[in-house]
Amino acid sequence: MIDYRCKNCLWFDNEHKSINLVPLIPGKYEIGFCRKKIPGVINIKNYFYGIQPVRDGNEFCGEFKEDVV
Repeated sequence: MIDYRCKNCLWFDNEHKSINLVPLIPGKYEIGFCRKKIPGVINIKNYFYGIQPVRDGNEFCGEFKEDVV
């Protein structure tokens, strides 16, 4: 099995307090932000907000970089 999963990646951030604002998706329990990708921008009531892509920790990524501690 390939271990290149988001939860083992240097770019995966599941500790930032704003992750609690992301609505839960059934079957996705280890959600976090992918800090490797550029944030997207959304417009809410004429204010622009940057949002990092949200990933499940068990997803595979071709841009995986091992988190060496």
